[in-house]
Amino acid sequence: MATTQIIMSLIKLFLMIIPGYLLGRYNVMDETQSKGISTIIVNVTWPCLIVISLQREFSAQLCINMGILAAVMVSAVVIAFVIARILCKGMKLDKAKTYLVTFMLIFGNTGFMGIPVCTVLYGSEGTFYAALIDAVQDIFIFTVGILLIEKSTGKHIGISIKHFLTPGFASVIIGVGLFVARITLPDIVATPMETMGSATGPLAMMVVGFQLGKLNLKDLISDKRLYVMSFVRLLIMPLIFLGVVMLVFPEMNLLAKVIIVEMATPVAACTTIYSQQYDGDVAFATKGVMLSTVLSIVTLSAFAVLVEFL
Repeated sequence: MATTQIIMSLIKLFLMIIPGYLLGRYNVMDETQSKGISTIIVNVTWPCLIVISLQREFSAQLCINMGILAAVMVSAVVIAFVIARILCKGMKLDKAKTYLVTFMLIFGNTGFMGIPVCTVLYGSEGTFYAALIDAVQDIFIFTVGILLIEKSTGKHIGISIKHFLTPGFASVIIGVGLFVARITLPDIVATPMETMGSATGPLAMMVVGFQLGKLNLKDLISDKRLYVMSFVRLLIMPLIFLGVVMLVFPEMNLLAKVIIVEMATPVAACTTIYSQQYDGDVAFATKGVMLSTVLSIVTLSAFAVLVEFL
């Protein structure tokens, strides 16, 4: 894909943040309405997008690629954990913030940000790989992530099967099941699902814009520790995996590009959700999510362009 096309595609995607920002800044939309849109994304449009993206012709190579993606996510968790321990010790963070920053570094916004970006840049096949990466990350969020949140809040949450009983995770299981069983959905089902799934990107960007519109800019830019975290999350992590994929893949193919783009996503939005749900440091979590999201508009675009030259 030409560099100009990539830049224009990303500009079009990120411009969708503006309506949400204006609605939030001028109090046209409130928090309840924003949560309602998020509920629609999580429970309807996102699952539809995932199932449709996994409607591909079965092949041995795709199965191999699925295994590669799983291995990449496992290594990402290990590498991010090691970096987080070193970083948090250097910044002399307290115990609660140490575990919260570790969560931020390990888990990127591979769903709300990564999937729409990969869809815009690489089409349905990009969505296919991005959805698989997000599915593997979800497994780690519901296990390793829950343990980190436990440590940061001092509460016992416990790993439960109910954490996996979400529409998003169920859609991955259904989508992969249909893929492996080589079952193609009839048009009467696939077409409305595809239409609803296509709304995920615009709605997700609107919610991000709304959250930005509600933030106090001074509070957002005042914590230097979050700049350090964002630097590692948005630059160091994708650079590490850029080196890895260049060693593993003989050429920068679509799979490699999706991996780099997903590794360059900002802090996962669920960081704030879990902190809020379990009475953690919500303000610190929210600022980490939002600061990294704002900065990712530049860094994510840069990596998307960079991989085209390799």
